[in-house]
Amino acid sequence: MFSFTYAQQAVPFTTQKAFYIYGDATAIGNNILSKDRQTPYNDHLLTNDDIDMVYVDIDKDSSTFSSSSANLQLPDNQSKIAYAVLYWSATYSYIKGTRREENSQYYFQGNRQRNRSLINKIKLKLPDDNYQNISGKVLFDGAKHFAFALNAPYVCYADVTKQLQNAKIINGTYTVANINATEGFVSGGSAAGWMLYVVYETATKTPKYITTFNGFSHIGNDPEIIGLDNFKTPEKGLTTTDLVLATLEGDSVLTDDQCILANPTTKKTWQLRSEERDKDNFFSSQITSSNTLDSTRYPNSSNTLGFDIATVTLPTNKDAVIVNGTETVELIFNTKQDRFYLFFAAFETEISESFFKEIEINTPLNAVVLTSEKIIPEPDLTPLKKEVKVMEQPIEVISKTETKTIDKAQKALITVKPVTLKQPEKLIQPVKQEFVSPMTSEIATSKSQIETLAKGEVLITSSSYAKALKLEDKPLETQAFKLLLEKNAALIDGAKKGYYVVNKLFSEAKNAVNWQKHLKEKGYDSQILIDESKQLFYVYVFQTENFYDAYMQHKTLLSHPLFKQNWVFKVNMEEY
Repeated sequence: MFSFTYAQQAVPFTTQKAFYIYGDATAIGNNILSKDRQTPYNDHLLTNDDIDMVYVDIDKDSSTFSSSSANLQLPDNQSKIAYAVLYWSATYSYIKGTRREENSQYYFQGNRQRNRSLINKIKLKLPDDNYQNISGKVLFDGAKHFAFALNAPYVCYADVTKQLQNAKIINGTYTVANINATEGFVSGGSAAGWMLYVVYETATKTPKYITTFNGFSHIGNDPEIIGLDNFKTPEKGLTTTDLVLATLEGDSVLTDDQCILANPTTKKTWQLRSEERDKDNFFSSQITSSNTLDSTRYPNSSNTLGFDIATVTLPTNKDAVIVNGTETVELIFNTKQDRFYLFFAAFETEISESFFKEIEINTPLNAVVLTSEKIIPEPDLTPLKKEVKVMEQPIEVISKTETKTIDKAQKALITVKPVTLKQPEKLIQPVKQEFVSPMTSEIATSKSQIETLAKGEVLITSSSYAKALKLEDKPLETQAFKLLLEKNAALIDGAKKGYYVVNKLFSEAKNAVNWQKHLKEKGYDSQILIDESKQLFYVYVFQTENFYDAYMQHKTLLSHPLFKQNWVFKVNMEEY
């Protein structure tokens, strides 16, 4: 039995649209930041952290400052557009960031972008047409959440179904312009891009279930599980299924990120992969269609520098997870080195005709059933050739306390430890109302405590952090977090291994408890880490095994008066 914790879900995933349809779907898109304005970037040895990023701008139009394009090619027998949605996402903390090196460390600074009214307004150009203004809905804006304020990622989307339905030409080049993002350098790197997802009616042999969902989840050290249901695959024959995923901040050279499909009924799992995507580095800064690199873009960079659109066709052979009569599957996201932001998923699978007829009578809430006399299945002489897109469905996000049972096959792919779900707007651990020793589970007291501290006084802070961040007046950010974290190491019996963002350290238990209560009154949850051998009591607000997440949390908190001297404490991480 494995108990899973979940990624920091700033916006819970919900079903956006669901279709039961004789039809299909496709996704196109492109990045909007790169090393050069028009030249494709194909180097996979560097990440966006090390590149002076500039806006991609291909259109030679003075009314736009950024623009990129991609081609949409629906089959000749497509009937009509059922749904079209446009997403755009970027990191947008600075207008333009700079980087300098000092003592083998990098420092970043820039003017913060305070005007967030800019992010949801862009331009869209359909084939052989002029630009039209698009105002979208803001799905998430990291500038308003202190846990994400460092690089301020955002996601917006707009329903553009009517625009495509009324278009003079559907197939052709689509250009998206004026997406705002951080140019230059920023700690962790900058990334940006857009995606157009289109559902259309067409003659297919069997009906399909196509559903999209969106949200914003920071996939760091804790995995996330998404449940898919409200479908039933055919009773016989092979079932084609596709998944479409869109993320921000996945790096090509950072590995150990995975996406796993699991069938809880058959206990079968499969790690998503393709010819262009390794199963252990799935989100690798690419735009891929089924099993090939999508090069019908301008510029057609093979390294899209932190922006991913992945379409994957699931296996129908012995590795198949979705088999005859499947009614539910789970999608598991996990990473141990890289980190990324998941904001869109789509699930497309063939369903049985009997189930389709039942749905026509009892249509689920928020779902659309499309039937047409014109959609007449033609004889299919090559049933194995057709591939469909598969994506996650009405996302039932696991509750804060719910656990999942994972079989041995999944165990081989994921190893995680149970951790309490973090608050959506604060990367901090839930508060415990009592002060418990991890060794004895009793209220901690000691006659041999160190010199008593004045209430609220900090006993230890990290001189390494103070030195690294000392350059006056300017909010500097450094990427040399690994070196700094190495300078704070401890072995504490009974403590959970990881990196702790410590607010204050005390030598008396009662002072630690009082300070913990004070933080709670100010709206910040916390816990107490006890080092019984030294009788030290650390009040911390965040714990993780991912050093990047800990460092970013520490840096973000520095701007708050209560956390001006917070520091990162490494505990029981001998392997590092």
